[in-house]
Amino acid sequence: MARGPRGKRRAPRHYYVAGQAGFDRLAETLAERGVDHLFLHWPGAEVAWPSGEEVVLLVVDDGLPQAAALLGTTARSGDLRCTLYSVGGLPGSDRNKVAYLPVRRARELLAAARAQPAPRLASDAERLMALSVEAVYHLGLASGLASESAIGDGYMASPHASAIKALNARCGLWPPPIRLDLESLDGLLGEAGWAPLSDTVEKLSAVNPWLKLRLQVSTQDVAPGLAVYLIRERGLERLDGLREVLVRNGFDVLHEAPISGEQRDEVADLIRGGNWGRGPYPTSGGLPAYLLVTHDVYPDLSPSKASGASELVDNARVFTVKEQMRRLVNRGQPTSQHCNPVHSSDNAMQAVEYLGIVAPERVDEVVACARQRNAAFASPYPVLADLSKHARRAKVELIDFHGRWAICKTFRPGRERFLEREVKARELGSSLPEVSRILEIGSHYLVFEWYENSLPSILSPKPLFYPHGLLPIWAIERLRAIILHYRQLGYECIDFNPHNVIYDPCKGLKVIDFEFLQPGDQEQDTLKGNYAWYPVPDTFPGDIPPTTQRRPYLRRWLTYTGLPRFMCLYSFPRPVLVVVRRITLVAITLAGVRRMGWRKLRRMTGKSMPRAKPVQEVGRSGAGSLRSPQ
Repeated sequence: MARGPRGKRRAPRHYYVAGQAGFDRLAETLAERGVDHLFLHWPGAEVAWPSGEEVVLLVVDDGLPQAAALLGTTARSGDLRCTLYSVGGLPGSDRNKVAYLPVRRARELLAAARAQPAPRLASDAERLMALSVEAVYHLGLASGLASESAIGDGYMASPHASAIKALNARCGLWPPPIRLDLESLDGLLGEAGWAPLSDTVEKLSAVNPWLKLRLQVSTQDVAPGLAVYLIRERGLERLDGLREVLVRNGFDVLHEAPISGEQRDEVADLIRGGNWGRGPYPTSGGLPAYLLVTHDVYPDLSPSKASGASELVDNARVFTVKEQMRRLVNRGQPTSQHCNPVHSSDNAMQAVEYLGIVAPERVDEVVACARQRNAAFASPYPVLADLSKHARRAKVELIDFHGRWAICKTFRPGRERFLEREVKARELGSSLPEVSRILEIGSHYLVFEWYENSLPSILSPKPLFYPHGLLPIWAIERLRAIILHYRQLGYECIDFNPHNVIYDPCKGLKVIDFEFLQPGDQEQDTLKGNYAWYPVPDTFPGDIPPTTQRRPYLRRWLTYTGLPRFMCLYSFPRPVLVVVRRITLVAITLAGVRRMGWRKLRRMTGKSMPRAKPVQEVGRSGAGSLRSPQ
């Protein structure tokens, strides 16, 4: 078998029928039991099946166990080799891990065959379409058909080309002359509605290099950042939480709508290759039940590390969100009840395809909206470098600001409140030399003065096995003063931590991020209870980053200050602070040694070891087959 870029082509599982008599009994039994089925190939068919099968059987998903039980699993003398496919591509009856035929078309074939007497045999036109799908999408160049770039006189010798030509001559479906190359057949199948969607094509491209190249040269005009999430039935109970996951990761919902019961089957047939089973989870998440059309104005173009992510993913953040959604829905559930509650598009082109299936009347509106949002998010000045990290609320760039370096922070649509807080912080902190200066205020962006960051040069001493050292005591005192200054004005420096601080050798210490500066309960003259060092109460009405509710001082400050929190709350003599920092430095170093030791042991043994605790803050069978006895 030819190998694809991500694995090898998977051949269908073979069963066996006990000769012509066994075939006749099989056809009669399936019809008597009411199992929807259709023979795409059978003994004595005038046009041979090019891959050598003597019987090719398509059955409805519910009838797969019955059909399989009527077939043998080991070959005996005189047996006919049979390939069994199910409509939805269930395990053991799939082709290359997807349904053999487009699910909707397969259902139509079975519905049309229901009135036929046994044996139910496919027409020449139906066989032509099925064989063309196999050649183009499942086999590609391995079918022997040529590609446009390499057509020669020898391609007619391909068994698939000969069979396709013979079947078309018998049924006259495609007027001659027809070109029997992959691109031409792909076009004919697309016009007839027999081409799979791009999500199925992406999966098949793993074993079909021709398809992979076809996808890479696609030039469909779409809006970058579009993504569709299809919430499955098991995820509906947590719909509000799933929306929050999207917003938290920088996505905006442009359109949402429930998928009605009748429409669910239709959508399921067309998307995801018709396969909505349980996958690697213990249970199925159900059919697609809710549509969320989202847009991310700043897609993460880095390669996705998520399991199952294809090479055509255009926003790694889509898969990050999907994993968070799965954890949210499965949290608190027994492992035996875990499921996959969401399916998403892999890229913007696929998102438009999905939307065209579920809500075609919304396609133009959504694409236009996404393009407008992308244009509005463009940087107002020439960009010299992208300095963004997560960019969930804004992107950060080094720009050419009228001939000088500056920092531009462009906020995502709907995140203007974070811009307003940055401006408010400068107004309230105008007397503080550590507050970075704003050079220009736009409707959705801010331009800040650029500072050289030499903070690592003043972080000393440095504990072993830690990436940074301790802040100087004078810097800690200034950060205390900044927090207290805003508290005295009735504001809380939520999410404020040493990662928001830089040091310029000429201009000193600078605080560069105040996105979560928000009014507190009242003016305070003490540092005790401040929301930079203490968890933000659940009753707080504003924006609360998750990191501020899990011991923020211990997690984000201690390894920078080297001091217990209570020693930062009050003024202590510097010599006392120096002694305490030396003791804390030893504790931090020992914790680092222990952590690195466990990591080394895990690498050496390949086993899971207990994690070091953080530094504590002070204070089937053929038994029923229709066989002739041997």
